Amino acid sequence: MKVAAKISREWRDRMAIILILLIGAAGWFFYDGFISYPKYNVKASEYAKLAEVYKADDALLQEKWKQLALEKGWDSEDVPKHRKNEKQQFQWGTGLLIAFALFVFWMFHEMRKTITADDEKFLGIATGLSPFSHSISVKYESVVGIDKRKWDKKGIAKIFYKTEKGTRNSVLIDDYKYAGSEKILERCEQILAQKKSAKSEK
Repeated sequence: MKVAAKISREWRDRMAIILILLIGAAGWFFYDGFISYPKYNVKASEYAKLAEVYKADDALLQEKWKQLALEKGWDSEDVPKHRKNEKQQFQWGTGLLIAFALFVFWMFHEMRKTITADDEKFLGIATGLSPFSHSISVKYESVVGIDKRKWDKKGIAKIFYKTEKGTRNSVLIDDYKYAGSEKILERCEQILAQKKSAKSEK
């Protein structure tokens, strides 16, 4: 049995959506930092000047603000009592751009991976944090159990096997990410069925 399960279109599409969200959020922060906040802060500066002159009479201050807002074409109901932090928007935007770049690097690194199998062994994904996961070669004859609780909804199954030292370990089969991995799961199920049948005959 020869299997070469490559990155699925569904996984690529989901990663593309995440990239769009990251670059969109970064663009939003930079827009605020370069355009929206500076415009607001011009109004805040004008209001601060009025507040300094009419600080003893709040009613007169509000009246003067409405007059100024009308002259400038501003919304008089939007009273800019405090300046907005432009620098903070640039910091958030830069952070998201860095996250975007790192995510692109990781995504293309993942897209180069292929899960393979032959008649004797298969590559399973080591259980752990997804960005740092790696593949482990597992012999079919060492398989001792399968957990399919996440298979129907997420396309993920956990395969338990015995290492050469006799310890029990596990790897993941991810058909959502690696299209075609279900053939590996089917083979593991066959192996378990054969072991069960052989055990019952004894």
